[in-house]
Amino acid sequence: MRKFLIGFAAAVVLMSAATAGAVAEKVLRVGVGDVVFVTKTKISCSVANPYKQMVCFKHNKRGGAVPNTYGATVANGFAGLVKFNSKGKPKMVVRKANP
Repeated sequence: MRKFLIGFAAAVVLMSAATAGAVAEKVLRVGVGDVVFVTKTKISCSVANPYKQMVCFKHNKRGGAVPNTYGATVANGFAGLVKFNSKGKPKMVVRKANP
């Protein structure tokens, strides 16, 4: 049941990020260190090292991750679910390699 809930939470985050700004006004190229805010939501995505992975999460007023929430991460080699601790630092909960 726990794995189902974690998977469901990841799917909700990704679907919200994908559909929230569904009207494609402009395509942007993002790189390591860039942050993208999804319009009319509290979801943002950032590109981080070391795997050039994109992490999407619920953000607070300052743009950081809300403590004790989950986020989704995607890179060329894997996809996963992260949990942000009480200080807003991510920890990988589930990691699945891309075939």
